Amino acid sequence: MKRILTALTVVLFCLAAPVAAQAQDLKVLVTVNDQPITSYDVNARINLWKLLGGNVALTRKQALDGIIGDIAKIEEAKKYKAEATEKDIDERVDRLAKGMKTDMNGFKAKLKAQGISLSALRQYVAAQIAFNRLLSGKYQERVEVSDAEVDAKMDEVKASINSQLAKIKADPRMQPVTVYEILEINFPVDSPDFITARAADTQQFASKFKGCASAKSAASGIFNVKIGKKIEADSRRIPPQLQAAFKQAGVGAAIGPFRNPNGLQMWGYCGTRKVTPQMPKATLPTRDQVKTALLNEKFDAIEKKYGILLRKNLMIEYRDPSYAN
Repeated sequence: MKRILTALTVVLFCLAAPVAAQAQDLKVLVTVNDQPITSYDVNARINLWKLLGGNVALTRKQALDGIIGDIAKIEEAKKYKAEATEKDIDERVDRLAKGMKTDMNGFKAKLKAQGISLSALRQYVAAQIAFNRLLSGKYQERVEVSDAEVDAKMDEVKASINSQLAKIKADPRMQPVTVYEILEINFPVDSPDFITARAADTQQFASKFKGCASAKSAASGIFNVKIGKKIEADSRRIPPQLQAAFKQAGVGAAIGPFRNPNGLQMWGYCGTRKVTPQMPKATLPTRDQVKTALLNEKFDAIEKKYGILLRKNLMIEYRDPSYAN
């Protein structure tokens, strides 16, 4: 009997977990004219914003305010019989689908995969159409950008980019650097008693070394010579004494030996070269891109101004106080 009860408890828990998650999604955050807005609606708006190419991620508060704003636009448009018809919405949604290189079935699949209901999209589209009609009708507002404004913004963008490039160019890390190409050659020593013998091995190696390409042949016949990979060392980090030793020996020679924890070490001098860091490439936006950005800025400012007015006509009741401010 105890086993049966335990199994039943596990089943009930498994059933309760999805139900609890669903209840959280359907938690009412606010009612607008008695119309509830839930956590699910907020999640859908955030995902819709991403899908439509929003550059900056929405906070949950911003997403909720956006939905409230949509309701306000639609309600206001109804007063002037300027609301979007089902045909208007269908046409706009169809254009969105084509803009994403798909048909309606494919678009619906994209929405579903992102947790966005078709009704949430249609409400968003309806609000956009309604607000554009209110702007041109009730408010007599026209969102326009002159050529002079585009020119001024282009000059501002160019100046900003040139200023950034000048700072990068002046950075000490962007100055040409002399790089030493060197080869590490190690002669491991198992016991201090063999240091003298290994020193003789280094001299034999040095006499046969005729450049970094000859390292393997120079090590031929000498016990346990470890030849490393060619290293490019920033001259600013090489001690002056070592730089002087390289210059005195000349390119193609091996200097040393030097003691290290594992035995003796030599350095093959392969040469030097100048490295000039590449300046980043700056791409200026096109005039069309700048004009679009300016239009968006103006539209956002107008939308914010009238959005505040439109919300005053709504009855808004926050069920979750954290969203009220």
